[in-house]
Amino acid sequence: MKNIRYKFKIYKNGFTLAEVLITLVVIGVVAALTIPTAINRMQREELRSQFKKAYSATAQAVQKMKIDYGDTIYDMNSDTAASFRNRFMQYFSLSCSDNCVVKSNYKNYTNDANEYLENHLSDNFIAQDGAVYGFSKGNASNVLYITIDVNGLKNPNRWGYDVFTFYISNNDLKPCEIGVPTHNITCGSVGLDGNLNGAGCAAKAIFDKDYFKNLP
Repeated sequence: MKNIRYKFKIYKNGFTLAEVLITLVVIGVVAALTIPTAINRMQREELRSQFKKAYSATAQAVQKMKIDYGDTIYDMNSDTAASFRNRFMQYFSLSCSDNCVVKSNYKNYTNDANEYLENHLSDNFIAQDGAVYGFSKGNASNVLYITIDVNGLKNPNRWGYDVFTFYISNNDLKPCEIGVPTHNITCGSVGLDGNLNGAGCAAKAIFDKDYFKNLP
C-alpha cells in the first residue's frame, strides 16, 4: 500500500506590535490612577495607627504620674512647660531629650507656617519610637498643652495630619477639640484664627473612625 503523507500548515497566532503597545499603555494608565490612591490610603492608615499608639502612650504616662506624684501632676502656679516635660519624659525611652526639632518645619492644617505651633513645641523630647512630644503653658486657659508629632520628624508635619494637641486640665488628659479649650481652636476651617487651624483635631481623630481616611 502506498504511504500517503499529509502536509499540515501550522499557523502561529501572536500579538502585533501595535496591540502590545496599546496593552502597555492601558496598564500604565490604570497603574497611574490606582497606585497613588493605594499609597495614599496606606499612608493614612499608618498615621491612624501611629496616632493611636502615641495617644495610648501619653494617657498611660499621665496615669503613672498620678500614681507617682499624687493627684496634682500639674500646678499652673509653680510648673513651667519645661518642668512638666522633665517629669513626663521619665516614662519614655528617649532618643533626644531637648531641642530636638526644627520648629519652623511645622505647619497648620492648611500647610501654612505659624508661630502658635512653634510655641507648642518649644520644650520637647523625642521618644525611642520617633514620636515628638512638645509642651507649652496656656496662661489664658490655665492648662498645660502636650503636642505630639505621631510619626516623628517625617512629613507632613502638619496640625491635624500627623501633629495633634492635647491638654492637662484638672490633672486629666483631654484632646483639644473645636473651640476647646480656647474659642479660636479649629479643625479644617479657617475660623477665627487661621494659625490655630488644626489645633482642635485631636478629638476628631479619636472619635471619628474615618477621620484619617477623609483627610484632604
